[in-house]
Amino acid sequence: MDFFEQQHHARRQSRLMVVMFLFSVVVIVAALNLLGAVVWALATERPLSMGSGLTGAIPKGLFLVITAVTLAIIAFGTLSTLYRLSAGGAAVATMVGARLVPRDSKEPLERRLLNILEEMAIASGISVPQAYVMEDERGINAFAAGYSPNEAVIAVTRGTLENLNRDELQGVIGHEFSHILNGDMRLNIHLIGVIAGIVMIGALGRFLMSSNRDSSNDYRYRSTGNRYRSSSNRDTDMRVFLVGLGLWLIGSIGVLAGRVIKAAIARQREFLADASAVQFTRNPEGIGAALFKIGQQGGAIGSRHAEDLSHMYFGESVSNMFSMLNTHPPVEQRIERLMGPGAQHLLRDRIRRQPREPDAVAAAQTPGTGGFGGQAAAMEDMGAMPIAARQGGAALSASGWGGAAAMVNTTAQQVVDSVGKPTQEHYQAAQRVLQQLPANLHVATRTRTGARAVLFALLLGDGEVRGAQLAGLRRNHVEEIARQAQEFIEPLRRLGPRVRMPLLELALPTLKELPQEERDAVLARVKELIEADHKVTLGEFVLLTLCRRHLGQAINGAPPVKHKSIDSAAAEAGIVLSLLVHAGRGDAAAFGQGMKALGLTASVPRPPAELSIAAVESALYELKLLAPLKKPAFIKACLAVVMADEKLTVIEGELMRALCAALDSPLPPLLDSIEPVH
Repeated sequence: MDFFEQQHHARRQSRLMVVMFLFSVVVIVAALNLLGAVVWALATERPLSMGSGLTGAIPKGLFLVITAVTLAIIAFGTLSTLYRLSAGGAAVATMVGARLVPRDSKEPLERRLLNILEEMAIASGISVPQAYVMEDERGINAFAAGYSPNEAVIAVTRGTLENLNRDELQGVIGHEFSHILNGDMRLNIHLIGVIAGIVMIGALGRFLMSSNRDSSNDYRYRSTGNRYRSSSNRDTDMRVFLVGLGLWLIGSIGVLAGRVIKAAIARQREFLADASAVQFTRNPEGIGAALFKIGQQGGAIGSRHAEDLSHMYFGESVSNMFSMLNTHPPVEQRIERLMGPGAQHLLRDRIRRQPREPDAVAAAQTPGTGGFGGQAAAMEDMGAMPIAARQGGAALSASGWGGAAAMVNTTAQQVVDSVGKPTQEHYQAAQRVLQQLPANLHVATRTRTGARAVLFALLLGDGEVRGAQLAGLRRNHVEEIARQAQEFIEPLRRLGPRVRMPLLELALPTLKELPQEERDAVLARVKELIEADHKVTLGEFVLLTLCRRHLGQAINGAPPVKHKSIDSAAAEAGIVLSLLVHAGRGDAAAFGQGMKALGLTASVPRPPAELSIAAVESALYELKLLAPLKKPAFIKACLAVVMADEKLTVIEGELMRALCAALDSPLPPLLDSIEPVH
């Protein structure tokens, strides 16, 4: 299955889960109505008989009230939980008490984790996930959470950091990246919400039993002159207790059914994630050894939410009496699938001889963070600015991107096939990128001041334009940032153009840690730098698109599928294809090829004046809501336009990566696009 099929399969499993959930709700409602009938009979001392006598003897509104109250309780539990988790992966990590690891952390084990995340994120074509550590958890475990690949977080236990070497940690993180790319995170969060609704029924039953017992004891021993309760009061207590007991039993059975469903879905996804991690790292011994250590040392989680998140962890987080409740296949079975029969004996011997990896991990000195002055200016006026065509003087080198004529040797099918499917070659390419980065630039991306400086340096032009841009930064009380940005200009020019996009991808996650007010201020400065020469080049549009995606106001929850066919988004597709035409050779025939690839009627591309930033961004948002299986056709159509001359320039390739990111379809680096720096 390719990336889009995996996304479709995950959505289909979500729908199946909803059907199972609704069936469970129907059974629970029926059981509670039966319980209500029994309690009513006990309260009125009327015998119940089967047939018409049963419903005839019970008030007509009783079943309606029981059904309405039950549905309200379940809906409240599910919706309140999903609302609490709508903020995405960070909300899930906070729920288990995990601590955010700052991007400039110098703690050796945390630095190693951050380095691995950077490598895998660049190789995958997604934003570097935020890292969290569960400090109080000594077991070996980890999880990924979020609603989309570019908003994911990865949390690991302290035991994972301390007990795994780099290869083993790399295997665990590769497994979690597979969950990110396979669409499992959204499904996992929905599972939490579904079961939370059913749990509410059992929780209400426990509350009734507990409160009844407490009130009974309190009444019995109060000094009221009458030590014992009346017979009617005892009967009432008994009925309340029975109602609570019934609710608890029915709720427990519902929860049990929900956990069986959760376990069945999760076990299937774990084998896939293991296999994908090996394809990514080509090191089955890394993840195999991590699994072996979990089998030996355990991966138990002490948090009260361990069961709620049991299906999200790398290994079993709770012990279960019955194997059908296990959310993960047995460790032995997972190892055998990865490495073949007898692998455990091999791993045992190797781990026994394995020297303890030194804790020291390179952590370069980082500049101190500083404030970022200035108020966030309104950006609506920029939305009307057209994007300059290449013929219109869009000198890409003037915006710090350069190398517009450099070519990438690839085919359209290779590009589409690589979406969401990073390989070892992509991982090695990402490592080469990081090795080529000058140390001062790489370290700068990890600090809030340095990341701003790197971002702004990518937008600095030449001559008078640069002078005006730097003066604007100084006017907004960012003298230190302006100074650093000026220092970075020459190192950026020496870098190959293909390395600058990954540099931006390293800086943006650091800026994402800023409060929203400061992120708005960064976006305002980006706007001013782009407007300095009164046009928006293609390179600037790529940068602006990524900045707004990562630093703009977060949209909670998962976006639904809106367009099941490209026909309902034909106008939006035409806008994006028109942009690509004017960014390339400006050939109307290329536009016709793209429209034909989508099965749409060919027409002339829109003129550049109509391709405002606001129009293009609105079109991209609508196209993001395409059904997963419809996105490959659109990406192929885009490639048909940019490769109409059977060539793909570096800037066109990076534009394709930005477009894919906007579609939640992460595109890894184009494999031959990593060249050595001379």
